[in-house]
Amino acid sequence: MSLVEHRTPHPVTGQSKVARSGRGRWRISLREYMGLVTIVILSMGLVFSTRRLRHLEFEVNKMRAETGYLQETEPGQIAAARAPSDQPLTYRVRVRVPTGPTKFRVAYSSLWPKMAAGPLWYGAVALPAGESVVTIRILEDPRDKKWKIASLVSGVQGNQRMATVLPTPHVTVFRGSHDVLSTGVGRETLAVKETDSIRLLDERWLVGEGALLLYGDRAPKTDQIGIYAELQPDVGPL
Repeated sequence: MSLVEHRTPHPVTGQSKVARSGRGRWRISLREYMGLVTIVILSMGLVFSTRRLRHLEFEVNKMRAETGYLQETEPGQIAAARAPSDQPLTYRVRVRVPTGPTKFRVAYSSLWPKMAAGPLWYGAVALPAGESVVTIRILEDPRDKKWKIASLVSGVQGNQRMATVLPTPHVTVFRGSHDVLSTGVGRETLAVKETDSIRLLDERWLVGEGALLLYGDRAPKTDQIGIYAELQPDVGPL
């Protein structure tokens, strides 16, 4: 009598091999784990830095809009750009002048005489080297109750101010309601050679019969009352 041996595959053995094979595929070393953690941390830091950078860019753009901004210019050039102002009869310009033997000033006036080549400058404030903010205002001085045109230069070295009493007819015009022709420097940075001048402000009050006449480069046929300021080399009389 012969004996027949029947061998039945053990189902558990096959499943164990599959399980062991699966565990082997997903097993990672400590070095790989630390690498993944590092990547996650760096990714989170990058996201945070990007958001922070965007916030700082927003703040910088906001500050530039509030205080004015001068772009980079060629060495030795003078530059200017209009800055915002939220007060009536107040004008602000950011300027930059180079360091060197040539000195600069901001001349101001409220009158361009008829048939003259330019305004009748009342006075001028010296400009320090570097960037400054020039403020030109028409205001009533609380100390003596007189209306004046004042020029203020603010820089890292401090403030310099000069003021001139306005003629009564000019005060009447400035306190009245009139159209104003505004030229001079704009919000974009204007740069020229240090031997040239920049007309910072040219605000003409349109009053009288010649109010609507635009003369361009020609001399005005009537006195032009307004607010004028010019950045110029400090060489010779005004």
